[in-house]
Amino acid sequence: MTFVQVSSALTIAAALFLGCSPAVAQPKSAQPDAGQSQPPRKPKSTGPEGASAVAKPKFSSDACTKDEECAPVATCHPDRCVGAAQAGKLPADTMCSMECRGGTVDCGFNHCACVASTAGKKLCALVPGPPHKR
Repeated sequence: MTFVQVSSALTIAAALFLGCSPAVAQPKSAQPDAGQSQPPRKPKSTGPEGASAVAKPKFSSDACTKDEECAPVATCHPDRCVGAAQAGKLPADTMCSMECRGGTVDCGFNHCACVASTAGKKLCALVPGPPHKR
């Protein structure tokens, strides 16, 4: 019995010494709202446009004839598309966050496609919405 009291006192003393309050140091399940269902959270849109999808195609200078020839640039949260041969690859040790960023190909906000530009030439572009299933 004495061992448990000393252990609790040491835990609290260690938490205070390290700058933590005992309430913060408690596991999440000990919080009052634990076990209550939470509504699902929608992904945050943190893109430069402030919206999930791009307003209009964002063209590259890479010519194409079909969608399969276009790919997102090899970066975390790619916000532009290029010819697949120019896309590159992420280094094997790269770690990207799992967030959904607006203005990127994240979470189906946008996708890469081969689109006719205003000059009539087909170019790879970042376009709004998820890719079309065929």
